[in-house]
Amino acid sequence: MQSSVTIRDLKLSDMDQVLLLAKEAHSESSYSHLDFDADVIMAMATTWIANPEVYFCRIMVSSENKIFGMYVGLISSYYFGKDLVATDMLLFVSQDKRGGIAAARLIKEFEDWGFANGAKEVRPASSTGVKTKETEQLYNALGYKTVGHTFVKRR
Repeated sequence: MQSSVTIRDLKLSDMDQVLLLAKEAHSESSYSHLDFDADVIMAMATTWIANPEVYFCRIMVSSENKIFGMYVGLISSYYFGKDLVATDMLLFVSQDKRGGIAAARLIKEFEDWGFANGAKEVRPASSTGVKTKETEQLYNALGYKTVGHTFVKRR
């Protein structure tokens, strides 16, 4: 029997669990060699929560009240015009909850939010280096087209 899950807006009272999840995401990603600062994340989360018309910040919570997924995105105009675009900052599902529909549900919520808030396009990306092919396959299955790549050069 599969337990039920809830997707809801992030609250400051969730931050203890979210910081653990963020640390898990950071340690698994191509950013793991870079600094992880809980104070920076707290400050950013405060901004996200205070500005729901600009920031999408939802979490996925198990029936046991454990946060195991999160999606953060925003709406802005393109640098070349006034049309709005919804872009993501973070999509993460704990390793033990992957393979189901958690990520797809979070993506769909973000997509619905973006279009409801005036975005002409939803343009998520993936730069973590985690399950890159599987991520591309998921987005393609959800109707997205692959239009670019991410590059990195380290000092």
